[in-house]
Amino acid sequence: MLEGQHVSLVRSAPEYLEFIYACYQNDAFMNLYRLAQSRTVSKEDIQKRLEAEQYKLPQELNRIEWVILKHDQDQLVPIGLAALADHQVTHRRAEFLLGIPDTQDRVGNLSLEASLLIFDFAFNKAGLHKVTSFVYGYNAYAQKNTLHLGFKQEGFLAQHIYSEKGFIDLYQNGLLHADFLGNKSLSQLSNRLLKRDITQTQTPKISAVSDVLLEQLSLQLKTPPST
Repeated sequence: MLEGQHVSLVRSAPEYLEFIYACYQNDAFMNLYRLAQSRTVSKEDIQKRLEAEQYKLPQELNRIEWVILKHDQDQLVPIGLAALADHQVTHRRAEFLLGIPDTQDRVGNLSLEASLLIFDFAFNKAGLHKVTSFVYGYNAYAQKNTLHLGFKQEGFLAQHIYSEKGFIDLYQNGLLHADFLGNKSLSQLSNRLLKRDITQTQTPKISAVSDVLLEQLSLQLKTPPST
């Protein structure tokens, strides 16, 4: 779990099935979060996927997905989804995704705090060299916020995606580890929202993980707890 002051991120699991399914069925949300996500997938299929993935390492899935939980007194309430998708091990990069369906939960800094937690994980724990973000052309607000977070616009792909909306433009953005370190804006935001400066932590050394070790870890995850 990635823990902040007002939100925490927990890996997607069967216990959040109802919330995840509701998000997938919310067209207004998915049109901003991920157009390519199937809207017709059944609740049963989602449950099967979550049950299978909870025993797999992120390296096996090429992504890691989280449910964003809001701290509400003594409860953790699911309010959104986030992910580092399309993880390319060789190139040490992944695509950043984050969305909150309910407009009331977008008020304040919850999504910003969740974003900072993911950047901290991506650069300081996973050792990524680059995080990418693709924003649909009709979501100018998200593109503005993406640039505010330190991303640089690397391209504009005209009419690049076809959907029910027709052909859609796509902004291509990237945040390099070198630009993340010491970023004044992210430093100030993380000090204020997380009570620590995530831009001052050095990237861990990257070493190859043997297939044997991955198999051992997989077996540990698949072994049910003793009663």
